Amino acid sequence: MAYDATKGTKPVFEIYKKDGWYKDFDVVVHDECAADITDPTYVENILKAHREGVPAVNLHCAMHSYRWGKFQQPVKAGDDNAHWYEMLGLQSTGHGPQQPIAIAFTDKESPIVKGLADWTTVNEELYNNVQILGAKTLAKGLQKVPEKKDKKGKVTPASEANAIVAWTNEFGPKKTRIFSTTIGHNNATVEDARYLDLVARGLLWSVGKLEADGKASAGFGK
Repeated sequence: MAYDATKGTKPVFEIYKKDGWYKDFDVVVHDECAADITDPTYVENILKAHREGVPAVNLHCAMHSYRWGKFQQPVKAGDDNAHWYEMLGLQSTGHGPQQPIAIAFTDKESPIVKGLADWTTVNEELYNNVQILGAKTLAKGLQKVPEKKDKKGKVTPASEANAIVAWTNEFGPKKTRIFSTTIGHNNATVEDARYLDLVARGLLWSVGKLEADGKASAGFGK
């Protein structure tokens, strides 16, 4: 595991600077929050692993990492600021307030979510969807924000938002398996057995060790 103690959004992992850094990895879990890392050469060396067939599991803030230029707008395929989003399979640029998210699994036949029950999180961040870049939806989230009145009496009306919150993608010439979920801002969510089951299944799927019934292949589960 590579850990960077940076508390901001500029974590730099020395391992990512090395040629062939990924040669001994079966899968890479991206759980970094690197929104202000904007060096294309550094990012391309990360992406090289996935172009060459190493699967990825992307969690929460990984979706808002390695972005620059006019990333708030839909990126154009092939541009240097599009490559990270192309690996993810979906472009997201921001989120709303922390409120519970009602998660509904949409692809009932995917082994990643087969048999999983819909559930509602504790307060979480619902990441927006700017555009889909190959993602295959597994789950969507609905977040309702209640009416709010500030100290001056100004009222912000109640609202609701929908977004894809879990998906798969096939990336690059080798159609590398990619699993991503935007859920997971708070520890209470990450500790939830339902969240852990989803991520574990996504990881097993990415490395080809998840059976059609949603159970781990022999030797890869409890």
